[in-house]
Amino acid sequence: MTFASPSAGPARERRLWLNRSMLAVALLALWEAGGRFGPERWISRPSAIVARIGDWLADDLMMHLGVTMTEIVVGLGIGLPLGIVLGLLLGRSPRAARVFRPFIVTLNSLPIVALAPLLIMWFGLGLMPKIVLVAFVSFLLLFFNTFSGARAVDEEQIDTLTLMGATGTEKFIKVVLPSCTSWIMAGIKNALPYALIGAVIGEMMLSRAGLGHLITRSAGQFDMTGLYAALFVLMLLGALFNEFANRIEKWLLRWRPAQTKV
Repeated sequence: MTFASPSAGPARERRLWLNRSMLAVALLALWEAGGRFGPERWISRPSAIVARIGDWLADDLMMHLGVTMTEIVVGLGIGLPLGIVLGLLLGRSPRAARVFRPFIVTLNSLPIVALAPLLIMWFGLGLMPKIVLVAFVSFLLLFFNTFSGARAVDEEQIDTLTLMGATGTEKFIKVVLPSCTSWIMAGIKNALPYALIGAVIGEMMLSRAGLGHLITRSAGQFDMTGLYAALFVLMLLGALFNEFANRIEKWLLRWRPAQTKV
């Protein structure tokens, strides 16, 4: 049996990041060359995109970013708790689940894009239709994940606590909630990018502000540099959401044994 040295892990990680960085630099260099010597009108250039983001930062980018973030934060603040609570209630109540679950499954079959015009007609052009869209998407994702987690709870542990005289609250805190936490976190990690998608789709439909509005405005002007710049900002925001969710998951599930990397 061979044992890896303690420094093997960090060294391997550094090599991995070095390889990724070299690949990224090579791709950006090819893109830059293609933009300079090819049809820049269609593919733009990384240097032009960075310059455009700098111009937007000096102008109104933070305002558009603030609008999109407000829609996402408020929508998640509504949809996540509702999805978790209803998922736990129906997951632990088979009779209620048989009654209500088909209706929620039917709502889940509605495409997000189809809902956006309806919400805009109901709530106008302000923040509300985008907030409702984000809340709707995040609610469904959290509901189904939490519902599945609540149904997967080990009933033998529940029976054991019942024999020991535990109350319903104690069984919920000691068994149900810890068993569902990983399911809930998986739902949150899925809900964050979909919340961003929902907000941007609503803004692209009809809005005067937000990152989706930047995409629509740039596309309407055939401004490829602006379009790529808006997409880059969205990509960066999505990566930040993913990192935030990973850190929250690591903190909430810190009781789990650490997985050994191969």
